[in-house]
Amino acid sequence: MGGDVNLPWRSYASINIYYGSGFSNGENGVPDWPYQGDYLPGHTTFDLSLGKDFGERFTASVTALNVANHRVIYDDSLTFGGYHWNLPREIYVQVRWRFHY
Repeated sequence: MGGDVNLPWRSYASINIYYGSGFSNGENGVPDWPYQGDYLPGHTTFDLSLGKDFGERFTASVTALNVANHRVIYDDSLTFGGYHWNLPREIYVQVRWRFHY
């Protein structure tokens, strides 16, 4: 679920919220494995973005992914791919210049 909103002074904000109820637990029979039971725990993460337009061609924004830095295991099945975790918090800045095309 997410949303975008236009703010005053040619700026904008957006937020995205991701919820997962927990995937099938491939390791539930292993002793000392922290995730016991048939399913991995549910999880919620969210992303946030703020930006501003400066004139018709120049835009700047800052985006934070996984703002709470919540670590989630997505897959622990015994396959060739191994375990899969979500990415840690990422923050980046974007500057755009639009050429006249």
